[in-house]
Amino acid sequence: MANAAQLFAERGIAETSTNHIAARAGISIGSLYRYFADKNAIIDVLRADLLTELEERFAETVVTGVTVTPREAVANSLTAVLDVVSEREGLVRALAADTTAHGVGLPDLERRLLLLTRAYLLHQLGPTPQQELEVRAFVMVNAGLAACLRFALGPTPNLNRDLLITETADMIGDWLDAVARRQNG
Repeated sequence: MANAAQLFAERGIAETSTNHIAARAGISIGSLYRYFADKNAIIDVLRADLLTELEERFAETVVTGVTVTPREAVANSLTAVLDVVSEREGLVRALAADTTAHGVGLPDLERRLLLLTRAYLLHQLGPTPQQELEVRAFVMVNAGLAACLRFALGPTPNLNRDLLITETADMIGDWLDAVARRQNG
């Protein structure tokens, strides 16, 4: 899989064939087809692995987020997402550029992160009307993902990663603090 990911990053998905992948992996095309029906099957596995890693790292920050301030929790979440996207930048760029492969899989990632974010918000804010909970989770997830993916996919001249994380965490943290004050007082 690493060979396919490298080729997609180097050449793009459209310009990478199963023959290229087999050659890079040092296996016959027949061996490749024993495991994968076609290039799209390989893309699906790579995308699923990427989304799983993003979800796992995000989940770790949600679990530890209950013991820190909202700003710190958001900053930790943004850092986790940016770390994964940066580590797999070439693959993320290739997936984002490929319209036939449903991109990076943002709808699925969003669904996964919304579930975790709703749990975090319930812990932070207590009982919350369902509609408000859904909207708040949606805003948090999409503001964070937009900042992370836009930064990672560049070009973003003169943007400092740490400052991006701090400013986004401050914005969302201040908003959560204001929501908690309204709900509790």
